[in-house]
Amino acid sequence: MPKISLAARLLASAASGALLLTADLATAQTRPTDPSTLDILQVLVEKGVLSQTDADAVLGEARKRSEQRSDVVRVPYVPEALRAEIKEEVKADVMATARQENWAQPGALPNWLDRFTLSGDMRVRGEWKNFGDGNTPLIPNVTEIRNRGGISELATPPFLSTTDGRFRSRVRGRLAVDAKVSDSVQAGLRFVTGDVADPTSTNETLSPNFDKVNVNLDRAFIKVTPFRESPLLRNTSAIAGKFDNPFFATEIMWDRDVQFDGAALSTDIAFGDHFSAPHLFGTIGAFPLDEFSTKTEDKVLYAVQLGGSIQPTERMKFRAAAAYYYFDNVQGQFNTLGLRDHDETTPRRVQYGNSLFNVRRDNAVPNTVLFGLASGYEVAALTARAEFKLTDALMLAFDAEGLVNTAFDDNTLRTTYGVPASSGDTAWHIRGTIGTPKIDVRGDWQFSAGYRHIEADATLDLFTDSDFGLGGTDQEGFVVRGSIGLSERLALEGSWFSARTIDLIDPLTGARADSIDSDTAQLDLIVKF
Repeated sequence: MPKISLAARLLASAASGALLLTADLATAQTRPTDPSTLDILQVLVEKGVLSQTDADAVLGEARKRSEQRSDVVRVPYVPEALRAEIKEEVKADVMATARQENWAQPGALPNWLDRFTLSGDMRVRGEWKNFGDGNTPLIPNVTEIRNRGGISELATPPFLSTTDGRFRSRVRGRLAVDAKVSDSVQAGLRFVTGDVADPTSTNETLSPNFDKVNVNLDRAFIKVTPFRESPLLRNTSAIAGKFDNPFFATEIMWDRDVQFDGAALSTDIAFGDHFSAPHLFGTIGAFPLDEFSTKTEDKVLYAVQLGGSIQPTERMKFRAAAAYYYFDNVQGQFNTLGLRDHDETTPRRVQYGNSLFNVRRDNAVPNTVLFGLASGYEVAALTARAEFKLTDALMLAFDAEGLVNTAFDDNTLRTTYGVPASSGDTAWHIRGTIGTPKIDVRGDWQFSAGYRHIEADATLDLFTDSDFGLGGTDQEGFVVRGSIGLSERLALEGSWFSARTIDLIDPLTGARADSIDSDTAQLDLIVKF
């Protein structure tokens, strides 16, 4: 029966295809037959086209093929138009996410970098220092003596340079990283050049032999502003770590490079929303100066300042403040006879000017020498500034500051510490400035001139302007400075410092010495970024 056999094979193939389709649609198991397939086979048997044996053979063959191809995966057909629509929707969704997270825009940075701000400056300086012909050459270098652990009374001490002029090429670099942690929390770091042991300078002298430049950390702080939603207290903040000077002051009290260690609480309250509303501002803080592991008491600065400002018109502004700086445990103490128990009361570093005495009492001949501060320092300061807007681009300003050391006692210096005299306990400074408020673009300019008088024990000499004379106190003279913008964020600045000592006392002999005259000229190229 060749025809029947051919039909059987064709029907077997059809049945097998039907069974395969049924198997694909089943989720857990293959169905043995489909009702329509059985009906077709039954009709063929009844018509005599197939015998029952052939029909059973067809069903068996179909089941066998279905089992052999059970691993076939059925892929549904997706129209081309639908595929294109899905593709565009996925692409749009991915690009929206990329734009939101800043990882697919040309030149864009990740979103978390928006919390950081980089800033800094570079300065290249030429500095000429000249001394008067009649200057005394015999002023001991007190800091170097301290670094040596003291010297013998019979030894030749190291001296300050007071007679030989010099030229120095110097650089300063500063790079600050500030982070906005949240709306009320900030943190910051700053890297600078300079001597790690010098709080008043970030300069590096370019010598010798192409040596590398030292880089240090001079700022590391956390600042919290907890009342940002309060109209009255929104400018109240607490800061801790190492940070910028929080006080309103001039250079006779604090060199512009001094960074404070410790903690401070500051506020600036505006009594109204109008520009002419008066402001009340203040700062209080505690700042460690020297810490000891021995029984010697730590040296700490406690300070408070309270001031106010007012702007009567849009072209006129006044600001004034009173401050009190209490330098605790900075005054030296005599050693017990034959001991070195109060050596740590001596300062690690000085500039020039404060009254000094020898703390050593070795009970031996010769005695050794290590200098301590003969006076205590509790400095009352009054600082003021007046600003006048002459035109939209031109301003005129006047600064003034006065200091009095309320802990100074001339009689105690003479009778207890053997200091024959001191030039005094007061200091004052006046300065006028005219020009553009800032030096940001080509053509901006400023000119300032001022005079300062700083008596020996008006304040700690360590923290005053290091560029003026020998740095420190017991000096008076004037400072002239001019700046001009060469291009955007590039400026040229020139300065001239002329100083003379007021009442020079040789701490080794206690005798008065001839005055020291000095002139310092600086030419700076400054770029800010």
